[in-house]
Amino acid sequence: MNVIEARRPRHLIVRVDRGEELPAALTHALDEIEARAGWIQGTGTLEAAELAPADPTTPAQTQSRRIDSPCEVVSLSGSIASQNGVSTARLWATLARESELGLQLAAGELLWARAHSLELLVTAFDDVILARVPDGHSRNTVLAAQTGALSTPATSGYVSMSEVASTPHEGATQLAAEPARRQTPIPTRTVVDPSPAQAAQGPAIPQRLPRQAQQPEEVYPEVGDLVTHFHFGDCEVIESDGERIRLRQERDGRVREVALTMLKIEAPTIDPTTSKHRFKLSRKH
Repeated sequence: MNVIEARRPRHLIVRVDRGEELPAALTHALDEIEARAGWIQGTGTLEAAELAPADPTTPAQTQSRRIDSPCEVVSLSGSIASQNGVSTARLWATLARESELGLQLAAGELLWARAHSLELLVTAFDDVILARVPDGHSRNTVLAAQTGALSTPATSGYVSMSEVASTPHEGATQLAAEPARRQTPIPTRTVVDPSPAQAAQGPAIPQRLPRQAQQPEEVYPEVGDLVTHFHFGDCEVIESDGERIRLRQERDGRVREVALTMLKIEAPTIDPTTSKHRFKLSRKH
């Protein structure tokens, strides 16, 4: 038995648009916001689906059952985990449909589906690594968990498959003060009331003291600085408290929020076009 406690969950609300296909579209959307370990629940309707009944001795794909008519999602659950270094979503569903013989139920692993109207709740675990490993008793895979940071909070806002809303965890304030995150005392912060435009982007990040007040070896991106993020590309810092920053992507203006403790921050250079500091942010682990 493998039991791991997750202490940093994010709750992501996902709307699957009509015609989008599962699990491929869901895996892509979660990978975009770096949610690579978590649990999935959902409800709604499907236009078509392909199910594989449970048989531990046979690969699921060899016994799949195709449903080419609209069906109701009675239950839908699953997980997002890494397999051979790639994020994968596995889903199990119970579906109901009307037929000439009356109401029929079908259940099993959801190998493929085309959504009609589907809503999902994804609980992402930012301090746990989930991986799919071969099962020694069957030809399928099982989940293996260990503590570690594989995902970082990335965004909040419009609720859809291409962008999901992340609700802050009630313990986030306490976790931000963990000794492992910073070896020196955290300076007193001043909270600045957000402008109407900033309020629309989400809760404001408390402002930290100017860089001159920090110890010399602590150099973090500040408001107005530029960064090159390993996943989001070139961005401008619009809010910062020394531990978390909010970025505006240059390519499309989308706002992203990231934890600096999850990133490797290289010494800044001077951007030749704007004469601003530019930081390079890469994955720490």
